Amino acid sequence: MKKSILILLLLINVIYIANYLINFETFTLNNLWIAFFIISLCLSILYLFQSRKKSGYNSYLSIAVIFASISSLGAYGFLYFITHLME
Repeated sequence: MKKSILILLLLINVIYIANYLINFETFTLNNLWIAFFIISLCLSILYLFQSRKKSGYNSYLSIAVIFASISSLGAYGFLYFITHLME
């Protein structure tokens, strides 16, 4: 269950980053995105700390979601800064 949630979170983050790099439009500025990025960051950190208790669990997926969430938040922040700088 955790693995499928992490894969889904990683896919959505990567789709956002790809859409950001291809289109670079302002319709991606939505409060739903920032809430999703923060939730995915918190869940992946939680799963990472839970995985330290299990000896055979591979935590690379959780680390990938953390980095994708941080980069998505950075892209969102940069786009927000650029759009409000031009006003």
